[in-house]
Amino acid sequence: MTEKNYIADMRALVGHTGMIFVTAFGVLWNAERTEILLERRADSPDSGWGFPGGFLDYGESPMQAVAREFKEETGLDVEVVRVLGISTHITGKNSWGDAQENIAIGFEVALTGGNIQADGDETLEVAWIPVTPEPKMFVPQAQKTMHKILTENERSDKTWFRENGE
Repeated sequence: MTEKNYIADMRALVGHTGMIFVTAFGVLWNAERTEILLERRADSPDSGWGFPGGFLDYGESPMQAVAREFKEETGLDVEVVRVLGISTHITGKNSWGDAQENIAIGFEVALTGGNIQADGDETLEVAWIPVTPEPKMFVPQAQKTMHKILTENERSDKTWFRENGE
């Protein structure tokens, strides 16, 4: 069972104290594996692209979260194919003044239905973006993840790990 505004509810209880949050994101390739479906985010529209995904809600698995976020942000239904990697990033003070550690789990996903449509709230645009040259991502952490996906996941089934933003 998921709850609305989980992060806001927790922050109301603990203030700016450090918290750990789990995020899930998906990588959907085109048939030729030359393009990835990416989103232009409303919170940073001029900074580059992002992977569809977001924070897990209470009671939700990472696999459920990536499918939910994909549907909400892109209009597409997906299912998880495999785990691509896990990364962590610690922030002493984010843009809201909160300390947090994000644990991100990346999944390769397969399309099962739906129609591409940006939600207009979190996502301003959804597009198939060529992977050569490497797409410009909206934050350095996402850029490092994109590089891992394009260099390591495309050569091996081995899962990658990035600690504290590395």
